[in-house]
Amino acid sequence: MTDDEKRPGDWQRRDLRGGADNLAGAPDSRKWYDQTFWIVFLLVVFWPAGIVLAWRSDWHVAAKVLATVLVAAAVWASWSMSQAVQQMQAG
Repeated sequence: MTDDEKRPGDWQRRDLRGGADNLAGAPDSRKWYDQTFWIVFLLVVFWPAGIVLAWRSDWHVAAKVLATVLVAAAVWASWSMSQAVQQMQAG
């Protein structure tokens, strides 16, 4: 088989191998910890890391404050409910 018989896109040709890296490229070129999805995911699953990543991100300051206040309110509500349950069980 000669070079003329090979089809375009045949990955045996060295001149076409350079485009293979572009096929696997992610649509979002930012690091995973800078992407909004992962920041929100960590805010829900592991809030200390989520808050740190939110404040390191390029989010608007109002969004950072809102995320921090919401997480703080959720942590406070969880703590106060656990205290109420402990009082009910003890009394």
